[in-house]
Amino acid sequence: MIEKRVIGNYEMNLVLTGESGSKESKIFFSGDTALGKRAYLSISVDELKVGRKTSTDTRIWKTYNNLGPPPWNVKVLKKGNFFRFWVNDRTGWIRGPLGEWENVYEPVDNSLGIETSAGISLQSWTVTTLPWLQEVTEPILSRGPKGSFYEAQIIPGAIIEYEGLYYMYVMAGMRGDEEGSSRRSIGVAMSPDLKRWEGHVEPIISYLDTPYDNLYVSGAVVTDEGRVAIMFSAQKFPEWQGFMLAMADHPMGPFFQYTDNPVYKHFSHAHEFDLIRADGLPHRYLLFYAGFTPEPQRGWAGDRGYLLYSDDLVNWHSDERNPIFAPETLDNWDAVHVRPRSLNRIGDMWYLWYEGCNTWEPEGSSHHGWWDTVGLARSKDLVNWEYYPRNPALPGLGLNADQFDSNWVGWPRMYIKDNVGYVFYTGNAQVGLRTIPIDRLVNWKTEGGETVDLREHHTSQ
Repeated sequence: MIEKRVIGNYEMNLVLTGESGSKESKIFFSGDTALGKRAYLSISVDELKVGRKTSTDTRIWKTYNNLGPPPWNVKVLKKGNFFRFWVNDRTGWIRGPLGEWENVYEPVDNSLGIETSAGISLQSWTVTTLPWLQEVTEPILSRGPKGSFYEAQIIPGAIIEYEGLYYMYVMAGMRGDEEGSSRRSIGVAMSPDLKRWEGHVEPIISYLDTPYDNLYVSGAVVTDEGRVAIMFSAQKFPEWQGFMLAMADHPMGPFFQYTDNPVYKHFSHAHEFDLIRADGLPHRYLLFYAGFTPEPQRGWAGDRGYLLYSDDLVNWHSDERNPIFAPETLDNWDAVHVRPRSLNRIGDMWYLWYEGCNTWEPEGSSHHGWWDTVGLARSKDLVNWEYYPRNPALPGLGLNADQFDSNWVGWPRMYIKDNVGYVFYTGNAQVGLRTIPIDRLVNWKTEGGETVDLREHHTSQ
């Protein structure tokens, strides 16, 4: 088998044909022999397997039975540390197949290869590089020193522009065991250009100022009257208490909480959302939130997207079609939970950054089994959605344990300035930033990469 190296994200397409297919053919899609670890798909009539081969052993992570005879049309999508694959009508996914749960991370430089069994031949084999949103950076806001109100987590919640400066409201957590931290407050950071950020040393709304244990800021707007409104979810752990409103005359406060909070409460648990001041629509404000749905129309019980409307930020009513946003897939990367996080209107189209999540527990590991990452969808009417065909659009990078956004990414928040999308997110509880020109973001036909025919690199064995 002759290797072919590919740097960065990619989409690989190939067709295997033949008469039998009873023995395994292998497609290597991550790692290389020099690293000593390789992830692969094993394909035969009986099974499709996802595994890892090292210099000392072979592990099988997932097995799908009764694949059927060739021809096998295969697609593998690599986005950072996240992989999706299709073999005929079978689909699958895995994050960190080299062993993220063992602190083995996905490299950016990989050797791809195909090892065909007797009677199987390679009809076609191409790879297209996918350059979107894979910058390797440092956090723009890092966790604070021990004892600070952001010692354990700092996560982007909302961004506004006010008199030439940008203000980012963040969820800041202290050490504890309430889903990653505890005693969460709302902090603020300031920037002149969306790139350089300086955090304020004290919370602008502390959990101590409320009867709650944790405050999750998710929305902020400047009202028509020039006031600053913040909306946040409150938790008396582990119960969610609803969506709260606070107002101030300046982005730095002081903020006064609405006396009749919560202004809205989902029938079950809910906490992530985006708040939009909408121009040219029947209502002044939209709130798009993730609410748990025990009996969805399709798929597993989990978080779905719900839309609310208001003209005054106090009185909210629900869209009669709720929930209006559901998973792209029934059995793939976002099949259990979808959580709307960042809604932007570009022309006549709404673009939504959202968290998608599925569950799987690697055998023999202590991993919690949840594999969150970030996807992209769009809609003209906020009801009928088109999903980005190469989701997840904003994955963890892999690389190594020192990279802050190596595995878990979430809480995306995009701000558009000068035709550039500034996509903020949390990477392992610190704030990261990746950017993308808007003309590339809206072009879903291509990511601007190169397609290469790899058939000449194949040798049957």
